[in-house]
Amino acid sequence: MSKQLVLPRVDKQGKSYISYSQINVWKKSKREYIRQYFLGESGPAALKPYGDFGTKIGEALENNDFSEFTEKEQEFLKTVTRYDEFEREISLKMDGFYVKGYIDSNTLSYETKNKKKVQVVNKILDYKTGEISKRRADYESDDYIQIPIYAAAIKQDTGCLPKECSVVLIQRDGNAFAGEELTLGDEYVTIKKKVTTKVVDDVLKYVQETAEEISMLYELFLKLNK
Repeated sequence: MSKQLVLPRVDKQGKSYISYSQINVWKKSKREYIRQYFLGESGPAALKPYGDFGTKIGEALENNDFSEFTEKEQEFLKTVTRYDEFEREISLKMDGFYVKGYIDSNTLSYETKNKKKVQVVNKILDYKTGEISKRRADYESDDYIQIPIYAAAIKQDTGCLPKECSVVLIQRDGNAFAGEELTLGDEYVTIKKKVTTKVVDDVLKYVQETAEEISMLYELFLKLNK
């Protein structure tokens, strides 16, 4: 049996877990990760409007309720790709911890295998908002690992990788850092992500190493702050 890692987040059963957002913060700034997850301080206040705006868009797409938007914006949002299921929770088992997350939208069907009906997820997508001209390259990059993490969880649950994985990047206008209101643009792009067994294996190795690094530092932090 593998040793349970000691991470800043644990579930009701006391099991350690990590999320993609945590991994992303750690990658960008270990100092910021320690501030937020070791010390329990809030994230940068300037980023909150961006998170709230993305949540607003995601909830509107999930609930098919666009009443908070203008008529023009409503017509635009109705054109954005949506699948059968929203906010599918994933729990990707790793060595000594698990990865927790939610897939924004995915297809959902059933196939008969060995005389048993099994659930199949052939397509998954992740919604993002931002300036397309500036952020598109970020989600096209192999450094963007959220989709491969979700694909790995689907394989763990169903035995197969999704056949199609995409990021839907929705244009967002305005600059909250300059005090400007964030508004919805009038275009989106679908960025197809090629997720193979090798891609998934490489990402899982990186996630495992990252979690072990965090765990080692967090254990030291706890000892020094007894």
